[in-house]
Amino acid sequence: MLLAGSWARGDAHAGSDIDLWVVGKRRSPRVMERDGRLVWVRFSTAGDERAEMRAPGRLDGAVPGWRTARVVRDPHGVATRLQAEARRFRWSAVRRARDRYLADQLAAWAEEVAKLLRALETGERETASVQRNLLANQMAFLRVLPLERLWDTENGFWERAGRWAGASFRAAQRTALGTDGSRWEASCEAALRLYSLTARANLPVLHGEKRRLVAAACRRAGYPIEGAARR
Repeated sequence: MLLAGSWARGDAHAGSDIDLWVVGKRRSPRVMERDGRLVWVRFSTAGDERAEMRAPGRLDGAVPGWRTARVVRDPHGVATRLQAEARRFRWSAVRRARDRYLADQLAAWAEEVAKLLRALETGERETASVQRNLLANQMAFLRVLPLERLWDTENGFWERAGRWAGASFRAAQRTALGTDGSRWEASCEAALRLYSLTARANLPVLHGEKRRLVAAACRRAGYPIEGAARR
């Protein structure tokens, strides 16, 4: 059993929930309320935890999570071994898998770009808003992954992602998320720009049909990645 999250890192506040990890044979998570606090208990196997520390879509949180977790009970040394593996983690071991994951994800998110464009054309504002939010949320993860940053917690993640990714990405993200006071139409445009900026940053991993698919989505959005951008 381990204590994880903010209480393990030492940055918990009055409203922080409590994260417990139990590594054994069970896999189902539980959520409870104790003395006014949410308690999240994640049950998993040692194999599950090792797989998360190698999975491109999970390792950014899993590796630092294990590094900072506090071991509460470890009768067989399982947690100690897993924590040592997390501390030995090197990006070189996962770069090929990460690049494949990025290409797959960008190709898949091209469909969401198409849905946003369609909703804008038909005036479906609620649908467009949902698609905008989906893109604004996910592009931060895909943009940070090739930067090889381990972010540990989603608390404050989008602010850190904006700083790590640079001024253009941060400006587009703020507009897409509506934190800079821009109008609704501009926020939707910014979400399309975020996809294009993320795709452009990941051009080296895009090949063949996936590259054509992503390039076509960016071109239809008005932010081509293989030529001059609209703005």
